[in-house]
Parts: sequence; structure tokens; C-alpha cells
Amino acid sequence: MDEWTIMLQDRPIKSFKIDEGGRVTIGRSTEADVVIDNTAISRVHAALELQNSIYFIADLESLNGTMVNGKRITEMVPVSKKDQINIGKFRLVPAVVAGAAQASSSSVASMDLDDETVFVTNKKKPVDQKQSDVNSKEEGPFVVVLHGDATPGRLSVKGKSSIKIGKDFSCDVVVRGWFIAGAQCYIIKRDDKFHIVPQRSWASTKLNGLQINEERPLHTGDIIEIRGVRLQFG
Repeated sequence: MDEWTIMLQDRPIKSFKIDEGGRVTIGRSTEADVVIDNTAISRVHAALELQNSIYFIADLESLNGTMVNGKRITEMVPVSKKDQINIGKFRLVPAVVAGAAQASSSSVASMDLDDETVFVTNKKKPVDQKQSDVNSKEEGPFVVVLHGDATPGRLSVKGKSSIKIGKDFSCDVVVRGWFIAGAQCYIIKRDDKFHIVPQRSWASTKLNGLQINEERPLHTGDIIEIRGVRLQFG
């Protein structure tokens, strides 16, 4: 069992292990095994496999690509621990190189890097099927479009550690309009409570009519407004 670390700007972000015969997917969707919620990462961006003691990496039709030694790959290729592997703007290196002990082990870690906050999580373990059936019947928090050009019209945030709202097509809620950022804001879950985290943008993010520039807690019925597009949380 070997350990790898995902890094950004020489800073360890998250470590994970892979067993012989195993396959680990990396992406910003909760469908991935290792989740990195960042605009540089596609929903399911890349996969790392270990077969017969040989590592293989594949790009899963991502937007920003997966690079091995400076070349963008289009099919699964073998790699060694000495190769330079880039997933979007992140680097994948052996944990011993990265100093894995420094990597964050929190369920949701935030860092002000580049133009937006990066949220890193681990994929949740599968739950018992009976418990899953019970949970599926429960009403959870939603983001609902009240007015303006945004899709989908209704999005459940139940079971999600974060959702991204903005103009980029990879966002969970896509909001269209002039000057709206690719990632306008995030809704994250921390300590069983939801918070809104605005990002840098020419367009303001408003909560209940007031412009916000830093993280704020969310409550049922709160209204998020982005250039005339109104979303309700609850």
C-alpha cells in the first residue's frame, strides 16, 4: 500500500493510499474517491491505478487535462514515482516527497490560494442500504432559483460538503450574466451547519440584500443574490 499526496504551490493538500489492484479517482464531484472542489478540477478528472506493482494514470476527459512530464495525456499511461504528474494546476507526488504528515486531515479544509478558496474532502464511506433508504425519504436543504437565469432550478445540498455557484459550466448551480465569476461563491458544510463563502468577482454576492465579502452562516429562507439572479436556501 503506497501513499500519494496532492499538492498546490508546493503545499500539501491531501494524501491518500492505493492498494495493489486498486483504482482511485480524483475530481470535484462527490462521485470521485478524492474530492477537490476547485475550478481547475473537472467533476471526475483523473484516475490512478496500481496493477502488478505498476502505476497507471488516465485523464477522464477533463477540461484542463492531466499532464505527465509536461505532456497532456489522452489515454492511460504508466507512471513512476519519479514522473512529474499534474492534474489541472495540482501536482500528484509520492507522500514521502511531499511530507505527508503536514497534509490536512480535516473533512473540509480551506486555503486562500489564487483567486478562490479551495475545499478538499474525502469521499464518504458507503452507508447501510436500509439507512440510505431512510435518508432518501428525508427532506434536506435545497438551493432554489426564485428569479433570473440559473440552472438547475432546484438543487439538493443534502449529503454534500460543498457546492459551487458561478458562471463556469462545471458549477453545481450555473448562473449566467455579465461579470459573474466562474466560481462566484461556495456553499459549504462545516460542523453540521451551512455557510456561504463569496469569491473574488466583479459582480457582488448579496445575502438578504447586503453585499458580503467574507464567509457568512446560512439559515432557512436566506436569499442569495448575484446580479439580479435570486436563489433561496432552505
